[in-house]
Amino acid sequence: MHGKTVKSGIHRLATIGVFFCMAVFVVSGAQADDLAGSTDPALQAAIESWLQDNDEDSLPVFASLAAEGNIAARLLLSRIEMTDQAPGNYLTGLSRKERVALFRSSSGKGLFRPTWLKAEAEAGNQTAALLLDSANTVVSLDAIRALYDIGEPQAAYDLIREVAGNGSPQQKQELAAFLPPDSDLMPYLRALQDPQAGLTPGHSALQGSLDGNELQGPESDTRAASYFVEYGYQTGVQTSDFDRTNYYYADLANWIESAPATAPIAALCRQHCGEDTGNCAITVFGLAGGYYKAIKFDSPMETLIDQSRYQNSDRAVGMVLRRVAFARPAGASGKLLISDSELRSSNACLAAPVAALRAQRN
Repeated sequence: MHGKTVKSGIHRLATIGVFFCMAVFVVSGAQADDLAGSTDPALQAAIESWLQDNDEDSLPVFASLAAEGNIAARLLLSRIEMTDQAPGNYLTGLSRKERVALFRSSSGKGLFRPTWLKAEAEAGNQTAALLLDSANTVVSLDAIRALYDIGEPQAAYDLIREVAGNGSPQQKQELAAFLPPDSDLMPYLRALQDPQAGLTPGHSALQGSLDGNELQGPESDTRAASYFVEYGYQTGVQTSDFDRTNYYYADLANWIESAPATAPIAALCRQHCGEDTGNCAITVFGLAGGYYKAIKFDSPMETLIDQSRYQNSDRAVGMVLRRVAFARPAGASGKLLISDSELRSSNACLAAPVAALRAQRN
């Protein structure tokens, strides 16, 4: 199946007579070798197609280029597999065997093929090794620094949370000094850096969304908003105490609509909800799982796809919509977090594209 798909995908992209303006990255000689093939026109055309949320015409091309030895395609393909929060219809229509054949190295047997990241890391590719290790739950300031040094700060998300949660006081202090002051994970670190202060990650993130100002609302509103910011609707929409009457509702909606970290959410809501963008933004933020989930709609590999370029793409918007449409309560695998009728009653403009997407999967 994939042999024909890959060839047809390359053929379709090869016939697109469009020249794309690409960002030029200056990298060291060693990293340039790690990303060999990154300027291949076929790869760049496939990236553009992927950013248009077109898996069918892009993923098979990445796979074909990877099989032919394009190292950049190998790393990007692995990172897409690692970071995809909500697969599209093309991927969900593949069998497990077909997905392994699409994403993985041809070495190994059956369903146990290694990822291209692992294969490249074992071959001495340092960028691949750092990206592979980014998923490890270890306390490592060196790994965080290394990812920033190679231009992959978003890949350090899990490592930063690990240091913030389980690092020593000195490691947390060093991390606070290293991270940019506007880092999306700074609120998490601040909350856990001084447990005696009694701040939760949700309270800290809520405060950060208000430019660091003290929270002046009623105690009950502050408590409800802090919980919502930290967890969203993960435990259920009906159990949330956060609604339009909350003191912080409008400010939080404004932050979601304007913050770079939540740009894909804002774009989705502007696209479908017009004047009701604020309410849509709160709903999507909640269904995504709160602040620390909503800030994770990131480029899979920033050295190949700039974060801003990704967040302003159809791919990012489509990812958010799929994440919302098929969100499930924490610990539940079958039940959807919100039904079509519940969503229509609270946010009719968002309910329409969600219902349409769900209908495609039935």
